[in-house]
Amino acid sequence: MEFDELFVRGRRHREDGKKERIALMHALAYEGKETDRQGRTMLKNRRVHVAVGEGTEAIEEALAAFAGVWDWSRVTQCTVGGDGAPWIRKALEYLPNAAYRLDPFHLKRALRRGLQHDPEAHQQLGEALEAGKPWAEVKAILDAARRRARGADRDRVRELATYLENQWEGIVADPAARRLGAMEAQNYHVLARRMKRRGAAWSERGARHLARLLAARANGELDRYAMQAWRRRQVPSQPATRKSAVLRQSPTLAELEDAAKWLRARIPALYGPHSDGEWVRVLRQLAGLLVA
Repeated sequence: MEFDELFVRGRRHREDGKKERIALMHALAYEGKETDRQGRTMLKNRRVHVAVGEGTEAIEEALAAFAGVWDWSRVTQCTVGGDGAPWIRKALEYLPNAAYRLDPFHLKRALRRGLQHDPEAHQQLGEALEAGKPWAEVKAILDAARRRARGADRDRVRELATYLENQWEGIVADPAARRLGAMEAQNYHVLARRMKRRGAAWSERGARHLARLLAARANGELDRYAMQAWRRRQVPSQPATRKSAVLRQSPTLAELEDAAKWLRARIPALYGPHSDGEWVRVLRQLAGLLVA
C-alpha cells in the first residue's frame, strides 16, 4: 500500500478572500507489479481510495474500503510506502504484519536535491543504501560531502542528512520496497489530471464527491454505481397510444346557442350589414358555424 497527500485549489474564503488548499488523502493498494503482453508494467489488482480530512480518519477509511477485497487477518506480508509524513505510519497500528518503507521516488528526489553539485557523494551514497550499510557509514559520506560543499550547497547537504536520519527506519535494502513507487503516477492519472486544471477551484464537499467518483472510475465501479442510481431515479412511463383520429361528440343545442351568443358578442361582422361578403364567409368557416 502507498499513501500520499495531494492538494487542490479551494474556493475563496468568505472572511479574508484567500483561496484555501484542500488536502486529498490518496490511498493505493495492489498485490505487486506484473508485465503485460506489450511489455508495460501494470499494478496487479489495483485499488484506490480517496478521503478528505484528517490523516488518521483517511487511513481507517482506506483500510475499511480495502477490507472488501482483502482479508487483513490472512495477509501475512504488507509493505506501507509513503513520503515520510507521520500520518502514514498510522497504518502500522492496524496492520501488525506491515512494514514501513520510504517511497523510492521521494528518496531519489531528496538525494538529487541534497547532492546536486557532488556527483561523487551521490554515487557513494546510492551504493551504500543499495548495499544496506548502517547509518554510521552513510552519515560519514554525508559529513564528507558537507565539508566539501560551499554556501547553500552545505545547507542542502545538512537538510538531506536530517531527512535521512528521521526516515532511516524506512530506508532499508528490502526487495519489497522496490515494488513501491507507483503513487505519483496514480496521483496524476486518478486525481490531478481532472482536479488540478488551470482555473479549477473546489469546495470541500465538491472535492470529496468528485474524488470519490474518480476513485470509483479507477476501480472500475463507476458504471455499476451509475446503473443503480439510474434505476432509482427512473420513473416508469406508460407506452403512448397512437390514435388515427380524435373522436369528438356532437355538441348539444344548448352548447351551440352559447357559442352563437359568444360569436355575436365577439365577432359582430358575422351578423352585420356585410354578412354576405366573401371574407365574412371565410371567417364564418373558420369560426366553425354553418350559417345560411
